[in-house]
Amino acid sequence: MQYRGWLFFLLLLAGLLSLRAGQLDGRSGYDDPRKIATITDPALGEISGMTASRTGRGLWWMHNDSGDQPRLYVVDGTGALRARFTVTGARARDWEDMASGPGRDGKPALYIADMGDNGRVRDDLTIYRVKEPDLSNGLRNGATAQAESFPFRYPDGRHDAESLIVDPKSGQPYIVTKTMSPPCAVYRFPMPLKAGQRVTLEKVEGRAVAQISKLLLTTGAAVSPDGNRVVIRTYFTALELVRPAGGKFESLFHSAPVTIKIAGERQGEAVCYSADGAAIHTTSEKTPAPIYELKRRQ
Repeated sequence: MQYRGWLFFLLLLAGLLSLRAGQLDGRSGYDDPRKIATITDPALGEISGMTASRTGRGLWWMHNDSGDQPRLYVVDGTGALRARFTVTGARARDWEDMASGPGRDGKPALYIADMGDNGRVRDDLTIYRVKEPDLSNGLRNGATAQAESFPFRYPDGRHDAESLIVDPKSGQPYIVTKTMSPPCAVYRFPMPLKAGQRVTLEKVEGRAVAQISKLLLTTGAAVSPDGNRVVIRTYFTALELVRPAGGKFESLFHSAPVTIKIAGERQGEAVCYSADGAAIHTTSEKTPAPIYELKRRQ
């Protein structure tokens, strides 16, 4: 989502309030953020979502915010743009986040959230799911398989949202809304997913949700590959939820969130876990856009 310069003060104030709200239980188990790469290609000037590839080692999938075509980009460990894929059968009105998860056949898929709604006017919100292209045999431009569309509405009116997570086992998507003043909220898709059928989301409750609701300007979220951790970021800070031992995926939302220190970015909107779950990566809109890594302490 694009903000003009005159909104900087409001964003800064919101960030300070988010930082205050983020002083929660526990201490972060991550090292300080370290710059590991920089994106300079002008085609990636509005990065809003990212996720680690599961078919190509050391690569990320990324997409732009509103204004681009329905495209996914492959970025390597130096920040270089390596390939572009058109998402077959998808539209791109305001893509805000993406996630990895299982496809209908259980194989790696990418989930893309076309759900940005600044003006609270949209009735065409949808999540796309597409088979993750195989990057193991070389990088080249192309098109994805046919995307499935999962249109949705909220149970309590229209909301803006930029944060998507997907349970890596069941494929159930969750959305965190974005607000300038509390509360934001967490919603889930009813299961099983049914392509082409518009559904009403269900509101999620829990101890962690009560803390998440205090965050202002949430801009991205991600799930670790094993489903044991969820990170939710704002422009200025992030929270991590850790699944209790033996708990189901949704028990994450009943845990005690921990504040994570993320790098200061010009307009940070993207976050993901590394393919092995040992680190968190973030990046920003506007080029040059550094990619930062937060390594988890063992």
